[in-house]
Amino acid sequence: MQPSPTVTELATQVRSGARSALDVVDEALERIAEHGHVTNAFCALDPDGARAQARAVDALIADGADPGPLAGVPVGVKDLEHARGFTTVFGDPARASDAPSAVDSVEVARLRAAGAIVVGKTNTPAYGFHAETDNLVYGPTRNPWATDRTSGGSSGGSAAAVAAGLVPLCTGSDGGGSIRVPSAVCGISGFKVTHGVVPNGDATAPTWGPFSTRGPMARTFAEIAVGLDVVKGLAPSDLLSLELSGSFVDAAERGSLDGLRIAWSPTLGVAHPDAAVVAACEAALATLEAAGARVVETLDTVFPEPPVLAWVARAAPGSLRTASLDPMPWDERFLPAALNTARYGEHATAASMLDGEAGAHAANLALCAIWERVDVLVTPGMATVPPLIGTDSPYGPAWAADYTLPFNLVRSPASVVHCGFVDADGTAVPVALQFAMPRCADLRLMGVSAAAERALGGVPRPPA
Repeated sequence: MQPSPTVTELATQVRSGARSALDVVDEALERIAEHGHVTNAFCALDPDGARAQARAVDALIADGADPGPLAGVPVGVKDLEHARGFTTVFGDPARASDAPSAVDSVEVARLRAAGAIVVGKTNTPAYGFHAETDNLVYGPTRNPWATDRTSGGSSGGSAAAVAAGLVPLCTGSDGGGSIRVPSAVCGISGFKVTHGVVPNGDATAPTWGPFSTRGPMARTFAEIAVGLDVVKGLAPSDLLSLELSGSFVDAAERGSLDGLRIAWSPTLGVAHPDAAVVAACEAALATLEAAGARVVETLDTVFPEPPVLAWVARAAPGSLRTASLDPMPWDERFLPAALNTARYGEHATAASMLDGEAGAHAANLALCAIWERVDVLVTPGMATVPPLIGTDSPYGPAWAADYTLPFNLVRSPASVVHCGFVDADGTAVPVALQFAMPRCADLRLMGVSAAAERALGGVPRPPA
């Protein structure tokens, strides 16, 4: 299979007239038709609608108008987010027969306005409730590097679609690691912005409050940056949205590791990673030091208590509310792993929710002390390899969430950078470093992440 060109390459070709948006979309649909079954990344397609969007872009170019910075770029939309003309199923059988959405989310509307073409929806676990992309409507999404293993979650359909080269750009969301986990295990770059930089603002209130953050997913930080420049910014419909001045594209281009002060925490005081994962990450750190960074301290413990306690206290009531909105029995709607947080919510009280907010505050204060000494906190992206499809990881949910979830709790930006491979029963599976910085340091983090990606040799393609 010939994978999709980069976001920038496609948009440049279409805007210059070297290629038509219709041809680009047809090629993407052909790739999905021929190879999409390998990963099951897409759960819905609209070829006719995509071609109509592409013809509209081509008509603008023919009239001499600017179709936008994403002209003709095929996009997949995570099936937790509304896209006009598609039913938002949320991975829930109770929603499978809902009417198609009449509106786009704020993010999807901004992507379309920039010339992007929505070709379909990407798979997700029910409501994004766990870190393996599988549900009772569409089944599991497979990792392009090891098709017997999960693609991670909850943005596993988007990560697999990008990694497999089906489309160059997808949307994702991250409430406990749901962009970073699948990006790490599928071998692509991943970026979670400060909460509010990319607005939500749907008709229904976000049930996980300030934890879940939307954003584009692509193979490289340069491509993610193009998408972020399009979708970031205030939205009146989102009470928590904020304006971040500056360009992600510029930050990615200018990024440098010179003089970067790193605090390395191999466990954050809570994780129990495989030795092979830590070894791959520490080898990558040595490469970053050779490129100008400095590991100035190693931290055994970061937070005063395990961040998952505060996160669950705040997120569980929202999960329970979401799971309870339909009368269909839970065992007909959810895989067992999807219900862990919701069931915890059955015991939530107003006091426990306030304890969660207090825990977030304490975790942030602990990080503030670290930011006074270093520029970036670096950890492994996950503790171990992704589990085999249909089985539970021996680590439980901690195989991924121990590292990523804390930075949702404190609402700060974090990224994952591919840094090598480890063996999983004879198959090479990607490993990533995670980078975290203070709230609203997103442009700085983008620059550092892009520079680290370059120093570590870029992003590989999975086997054909």
